[in-house]
Amino acid sequence: MNAATEFDVGPLTWVKSEIDLALERAVQALDQFSAGAVSGTTDSTQIRFCRTHLHQVQGALTIVGLDGVTQFTEALEGLLGTIETQAAHVGESAIGLVRRSLQALGLYLGGLINGQPNQPLRLLPLYREIQAERGVQ
Repeated sequence: MNAATEFDVGPLTWVKSEIDLALERAVQALDQFSAGAVSGTTDSTQIRFCRTHLHQVQGALTIVGLDGVTQFTEALEGLLGTIETQAAHVGESAIGLVRRSLQALGLYLGGLINGQPNQPLRLLPLYREIQAERGVQ
């Protein structure tokens, strides 16, 4: 292992179940928002809940020292903020991007627990999509 990929998974294992729970709740809130958008009753409260749960994940990742992944969650939280302010005009592509990003985040963290190296650049393609959706280069 080298310094770039060396990561002590001990602290992550302590908070992983809470992270998983927060990600699950974020997906549930996103699903409720999406269901409301389909029926024509958009409720930005669900996006706010999703963003709150993601913020909890971000805090835990900061504490355990996953800075690259924290940047990913910050960008995703920014996208959720944009979606919240434009709830009535959000396309399904943006919701799908958030859903894929939450799933990728969970898989990435699960991989770390199972011994994969900490290489946050694996999230770069999704990060770029998030930033493009937000209008940021």
